[in-house]
Amino acid sequence: MTIMKLWITYSVVFTCGILILLLLFRASTNPEEVILGTWQETDWKYEKGIAFAADIAAASKSKTTQPEFSFHKAEDWEFLPGGRLRLTIAGQEEILSWCMKGRGHVLQIKYGNDRTENYQLTVLDNHQMVLNAESDVQARGIAQLIFERKKTETYAQKIQ
Repeated sequence: MTIMKLWITYSVVFTCGILILLLLFRASTNPEEVILGTWQETDWKYEKGIAFAADIAAASKSKTTQPEFSFHKAEDWEFLPGGRLRLTIAGQEEILSWCMKGRGHVLQIKYGNDRTENYQLTVLDNHQMVLNAESDVQARGIAQLIFERKKTETYAQKIQ
């Protein structure tokens, strides 16, 4: 009789543990879904101030390739399903491709000319996104792009 009670107790504990684990996985957010939508670039922050531009210029001159990321200024970034990214710069649109790498903490943007930019995704929620620019050793981790989710009106909000 005690073996039967012990077996039932272990079964209940094991089943509860599996259910809790499944609920935790289900409750976690997928960064590829959270990032979808339109984001407005609000700020660039630099750890080294003015020296940052000099470091990037030196890095790009020392290589035969282009710098690993470009300065994006006052843009709207619209992350679309299917890994497409629409950048709006002064009314001009450019379509790029994007994907998440690693454990969802690296945003990779690919241009049509085989140029790739990698950004460390440090903050991503429904209102704010913070990207740290990844470059070569001379400029690693010194630029931070800050975005706010652009508010879009629904049809119901427009007609009120």
